[in-house]
Amino acid sequence: MQFDDVVKERRTVREFLDKPVPERVIEEILSLAGNAPSSMNGQPWHFIVVRNRDTLEKLIGLKNYFCPPEKQEFQADFIRRAPVVIFVCVNREKSFDRGVENAVLATAYILLAACSRGLSGVYMSAYRSNAPEIAQSFRELLEIPADFDPVTLIPLGYPAVEPPAKSTTPLEEMVSHEAFSKK
Repeated sequence: MQFDDVVKERRTVREFLDKPVPERVIEEILSLAGNAPSSMNGQPWHFIVVRNRDTLEKLIGLKNYFCPPEKQEFQADFIRRAPVVIFVCVNREKSFDRGVENAVLATAYILLAACSRGLSGVYMSAYRSNAPEIAQSFRELLEIPADFDPVTLIPLGYPAVEPPAKSTTPLEEMVSHEAFSKK
């Protein structure tokens, strides 16, 4: 699959086939994620691959408990059907005050690499800057050391549905030249 195709075909999917994702595929995806850009090339990532059903149930409970009122329609119960969840954590010292950015870049690489292998997933946050108890709850559940921050989690699997084509904002509405201009 060509890069342009991967970018255009990547979709958020919350329905997965009852089909395990081979460990080799996860390793390939995470190896590619390690090539993401990072502040000062700190490469601060640590990936936690979660397949254990009891742990996934606890993740669902935490995500639903901390779900903000405006996102109640996006409960995390669908994670039950995901064969694997990848947590993206970053080492604070190696992040050079850019932990969130570093983790989000690695997460984007994971989603693109997964798409190129026929998988789909969902980008989900494992923290909120104004609610440190969220990250702390995940830290405790997954035994994440204090010098690492959980930033995102990605339920992954083979899609059980064909998501609709994505509409994008027209280029002329997204791009200005030399200075910002609203059209």
